Amino acid sequence: MIPLLKAFLDIILARRGPQHLPDSALLLGLSTLFYVLVSAIQLTTFGESGPAWWVFLCLDPLLLMLTTFLLLRLHGHPERFRQTAAAVLGTGALLGLAVFLPLQLAINAAGAGPDSGLARLTAVVSLALFAVVTGRIFKLGAGISLVAGMAVAIAYFFAINLLLGMLAGGSH
Repeated sequence: MIPLLKAFLDIILARRGPQHLPDSALLLGLSTLFYVLVSAIQLTTFGESGPAWWVFLCLDPLLLMLTTFLLLRLHGHPERFRQTAAAVLGTGALLGLAVFLPLQLAINAAGAGPDSGLARLTAVVSLALFAVVTGRIFKLGAGISLVAGMAVAIAYFFAINLLLGMLAGGSH
């Protein structure tokens, strides 16, 4: 497990890319499980509602894999799917566990609400980090520019949050 975490850390730090991961259904499965477990930890820690659980444990990993597949297919590299999707999910999980969760816990400990300047700044920094890491993975996997990869990552982020807002709004 440690070599896998190191590989994801190396991808986050731009020392490696998805092409350095094995083309393995098992790795993709483990990365997806890791991603879902970290999401469950975050949802439990912050007492999120039913719609958030549905979106982040079911829809998010599936839509993230679908986005990856479609991007790779569009750019003629469907054979890179398992490596690229494993990199996206694995780095997302590691960022969630090592960066996003601790930042949110620190904001809560400081007594800052979700509408505070600190919370908003943290959200922007988190989005930027997600966009750079995921955008670079998309760049390497699909053979597109970093800007295009980041644009896809940012569009995905806003789409999943819009979906959450629609589902949560429909539950009231």
